[in-house]
Amino acid sequence: MYKIDLHCHSVFSDGLLSPTQLITRAERRGLNLLALTDHDTMAGIPEAKDAADNCGLKFIAGLELSANHNGIDIHILGYGMRPVDDNLRSGLERIQTARERRNEAILEKLRALGHEVQITDLPVQNHGQLGRPHIAHLLTTRKIAASENDAFRRFLRKGAAAYVKRDILTAEKAVTMIRGAGGLAFMAHPGLAGLSEAVLARLLTELMDFGLSGVEVYHPSNSPKNIRFLLDFCERRNLLISGGSDFHGRERDRADLGEYGGGRLIPSSVLKDFLFMLQSPE
Repeated sequence: MYKIDLHCHSVFSDGLLSPTQLITRAERRGLNLLALTDHDTMAGIPEAKDAADNCGLKFIAGLELSANHNGIDIHILGYGMRPVDDNLRSGLERIQTARERRNEAILEKLRALGHEVQITDLPVQNHGQLGRPHIAHLLTTRKIAASENDAFRRFLRKGAAAYVKRDILTAEKAVTMIRGAGGLAFMAHPGLAGLSEAVLARLLTELMDFGLSGVEVYHPSNSPKNIRFLLDFCERRNLLISGGSDFHGRERDRADLGEYGGGRLIPSSVLKDFLFMLQSPE
């Protein structure tokens, strides 16, 4: 059986494992192909590709961009981009600057609540990219929160005491960045958006106008009903299909590498249309 995972994260964004450790874990779990899709960065791609080459694991370069379309927050997965593309690189640098401003604003809110946390308290092993999961881990370590889930519930999720809205790309810009760098753009985990089928269908149709190539049909957040709807929609609209665990190595994970929840394996059939045609950038 061919085992795959097209959505996971390393320490280069909000995961706990290095790219090499991810590849090692994937190999031990019997995976044949892995895509690294860190948030807003491709900095971990060279290490992951080298590790995959060394053990014979097929590898695809990816990333995940946060975006908004008409007030709906979504994530866009990209596969097969050229990391050396100037427009993609400059776009990712702007995103990182906005992320740093947001982190400082969150910490300022936490200090106003009486919790003495500084940017220097956050981990250094994340290669310069920090986000809410790192702050949640710090709050848990300091026993300000009982767990990372508790930290998000009380402080970091939308509407919580220290939440700060982030500057975010338009969906059109996110798709254009991916396409312009030679990649394919997919809507990530539609189930997390909490949309009705009618609204989701309209959203996907509008994203297709920007150049969306496919949808992440198999994901822990997608219910069986979501999956049936998405499979039908993709077939009717000639959209490609992706699937991934969204593995971070964190307590909030809902699936391990190669699965999309409940021990269910990501179907290898999602590869048939396009993934073997993608060339991992050097």
